[in-house]
Amino acid sequence: MASNDKKILVFLETHPIFTINELRDYFSLPDGSREASDILMHNKRMGRIGVVKAGLYFTIRPGSTEETTHVDPFLLAAKLADDAVLAFHTALDLLGFGHSIFNSYYYYSKRFHPAFQSHNIHYRCVLIPETLQKSAVPNFGTERIERSGVKVMVTGKERTLVDVLERPQFCGGFEEMYRSIEKMPYIQTELIRRYLNIRRRKNLFACVGYFLEQHREQFHIEDSFLKLLEFHKPVQPLYWDRSQKGGVLKNRWNLIVPESVDQRSWEEF
Repeated sequence: MASNDKKILVFLETHPIFTINELRDYFSLPDGSREASDILMHNKRMGRIGVVKAGLYFTIRPGSTEETTHVDPFLLAAKLADDAVLAFHTALDLLGFGHSIFNSYYYYSKRFHPAFQSHNIHYRCVLIPETLQKSAVPNFGTERIERSGVKVMVTGKERTLVDVLERPQFCGGFEEMYRSIEKMPYIQTELIRRYLNIRRRKNLFACVGYFLEQHREQFHIEDSFLKLLEFHKPVQPLYWDRSQKGGVLKNRWNLIVPESVDQRSWEEF
């Protein structure tokens, strides 16, 4: 095992959090090999490796212990699925637009993964929308961002804007969502148009149209773009928040908006 010490130290230097498969790949070990487990056990005893859960580990720096090491929740979320894409409020935070601090982290994956909790932080998987999975560009609107020397996949700001407008509950509700999106300095409407065309959901055209109409000056939204969104609105009125009774019907968008959102009641405080 000592012959692997130098090699594992190089690996740990660049892998603050890692899966057992990444370790196997690094040492060129077959899937059925016990050697990866032996390396993990040896280095755990040496105080170099801590356990997040089965198959997922983190690096303990010299002078720290498993209990005192801070595990970056963004990196952890990015390792909970092979195809994880950080999304919703987690994406807003990583992109620098989050308004409030959250203890829930969200990521997309093609396959469902059970909710996970570690150190009072909750991690939740959201399935990639079916129309997006079946499209020619299932990773549309994503980008790679460096975090502590590690590249993680995250939804870009235009896709994140659409996604959180679709599911405000994954952004802490309407107020948090509005305050976060409003921090964006600019948006590319062409990317929004392309993403909406891939998703093909009329309620998305409506809620995006309503929001951008409210913020047309801030984001320099042209009338032609709003008319394009309006053309694809639902035939019948739909609730933006299906869990909420009542609301205000916005005829242009056939969208029933919560009264607190239409009046932006949080600005009164």
